Amino acid sequence: MYKNIRSMASAVLLVNDQKTQISSTLREIISMKKILFSCIVVSLVTACNNDKATNAENSAKSGNVSSKGQNAISFKVNGDEVITSGWNIGRFRWNNESAVWMNITSDMHKEKRTINVNLNGGQPGTYKFNETGVIMQKSHGSYHPDFGNPSESYSFVSGSFVITEVDTVRNIVNGTFSGTAKNSKGESVNITDGKIVDGALKPGIINL
Repeated sequence: MYKNIRSMASAVLLVNDQKTQISSTLREIISMKKILFSCIVVSLVTACNNDKATNAENSAKSGNVSSKGQNAISFKVNGDEVITSGWNIGRFRWNNESAVWMNITSDMHKEKRTINVNLNGGQPGTYKFNETGVIMQKSHGSYHPDFGNPSESYSFVSGSFVITEVDTVRNIVNGTFSGTAKNSKGESVNITDGKIVDGALKPGIINL
C-alpha cells in the first residue's frame, strides 16, 4: 500500500512539474509575440509618420539624410554576414510620455534578414536586452530570418545596442550591437559585429 501511495505522489509531482514547465513555455512564447508585435507596430507607425514630416520638411530644405549617404547597417548571424541599410531609424514616445525611445529597423526590402529594435532612449548610451521586463519600460527587439514570415522571428534575450552618436542636425545615428536571440522553439542565433554607420535618422519625435 505504501508503495502505491509513493507512486501516486510521484505521479502527482511529475504532473505538477510538467504543468509548471508548460506554463513557463507559454509565458515565454506570449512574451516573444508581444515583443514582435511591439517592434513591428512601432516601426510602421514611426516610418509612416516620419515620412510625412520628412516630405514636408524637404519641401523647405534638403539634407535629412547622412551627408555621406551611407545609412548602412551590417551584422553577422551565426557568422554569416548581412549587409543592408536602415529602413526606419526614428524617435518616439509611448502614449505621450516624456521619455524618448528609438526604433531601428533594417531594410527588409533590400535584405530579408532583418533586425527590428525599440531602445528605451534616444541619446548615445548602452541599451541592454534581457528576457524579463515590461515591453514599454525595457529595450527589446527581434531578428527575422525572413521579415515576410513573422512566425519564424527570434526575440533578443541578451546583448546590447551601443549608440555612439545621435546628431539631430545632420540627422544621423552611429552605433554597434550584438546579442543572442531566441525563437518560440527555444532555438538561438548569435548576432555579432553589428554596426550602424551614418544611419538616416528621421526628424522629429512621434507620439504613439
